[in-house]
Amino acid sequence: MAEVPRVVLFLYPQAGYDRGILQGIVRYARAHGPWIFYLAGEEPGLPLPKTEAVSGAPISTIHVDKVHGRMHLPDLRRWGPTGIIGRLQSPEIAKKALAPGVPVIAMDLSVEQLAAGQPISKVSEIRPDSKEAGRMAAEHLLGRGFKSFGFCGYAGRAWSHRRQEGFCARLEEAGFPCAVFRPPKHKTPLLWQRERKPVTAWLRSLPKPVGIMACNDLRGRQVLEASTLGEMPVPDDVAVVGVDDDQLVCELSNPPLSSVVLNAEQGGYRAAELLDALMFRRRRKPQLIRVEPLWVVARQSTDVVAVEDQEVAAALRYIRENARAPIGVDDVVKQLVLSRRALEIRFKQSLGRSIRSEIQRVRLGWAKQLLVETNLPVAKVAEDAGFNSLSYLSRVFRREVGETLSLYRRRCKPL
Repeated sequence: MAEVPRVVLFLYPQAGYDRGILQGIVRYARAHGPWIFYLAGEEPGLPLPKTEAVSGAPISTIHVDKVHGRMHLPDLRRWGPTGIIGRLQSPEIAKKALAPGVPVIAMDLSVEQLAAGQPISKVSEIRPDSKEAGRMAAEHLLGRGFKSFGFCGYAGRAWSHRRQEGFCARLEEAGFPCAVFRPPKHKTPLLWQRERKPVTAWLRSLPKPVGIMACNDLRGRQVLEASTLGEMPVPDDVAVVGVDDDQLVCELSNPPLSSVVLNAEQGGYRAAELLDALMFRRRRKPQLIRVEPLWVVARQSTDVVAVEDQEVAAALRYIRENARAPIGVDDVVKQLVLSRRALEIRFKQSLGRSIRSEIQRVRLGWAKQLLVETNLPVAKVAEDAGFNSLSYLSRVFRREVGETLSLYRRRCKPL
């Protein structure tokens, strides 16, 4: 009988992104298992058993940092793992993960861990395409007409810096600068109680209305709180978009937070698939798995049109609300008191694009979401997204996305 893999997961199930990764891992294990898991999550403050139930290995706790507290895990040498996936956030955790000499797939390695000569830099990694997530957030805010922008992230987090780079690069292409909040440098992340006032002061200093990208949803909630404390209405003065689309965190925010969706479940599935190959020596070289951003889920925190021209703002609202219906440029013009030519000129001046291209941009976003979230035939996707034919959607999709509808669906849909 083949050996049953014993996999340690250094993940936080209370975090939406980590839950998506875990769901993908579980789906792979169910299809190709069985696997035995040990989830080394945060120690919740309740009494822990002294030994792990399956192996009898003693359980100990490891300090992570001020934010994450402690992580609990058994003596890995006695537990006998065959593979490890997860966040190796401290030198002690990384050392313990590398000690058994089994395949490791790390998540979101830090700048220090990625430095040449660091042992952990040579393992496989699962990493979100953070630059593309930043670009996607920028597109979302540009699409709402903002001309003032800011980024609020964490110091010393490689993924946060990459999101900042992507966000600022896309804004630079569009001709706009981006203000960046610079957290004070500390060995560990500052507690929010100490950062609240600096973030509020930074937000107050920015020209309004301003579109803010937060590096993740938790940071987005903090920016929303700072906006409220600073008496800056959201989304009229400050609009905020996060990353991860942790639905619970986003909906508990005040107001609900818009967020970039990461294809975490597919990423977890691919990570488990790679670990399987590494554990049974079908693959030997480490590999980088990228978790792709899919789209922005728009909620109340960005539900605004930041365009001074009220006629253009009204046209944008009409397009957003009706793009899936069979509307055209003339239908948009009929909602206003301007001629078609006058609206086209003012639309171009305000947003740098035509009315037709805006309708197409909104419809294309719907088509992407339907391709990944449903099993609808592509002809039905075209119809439901507002395109008048499948052939037209296919041409637009290939031109704008760079691949066919079927290839995009296969690449992005959870396996």
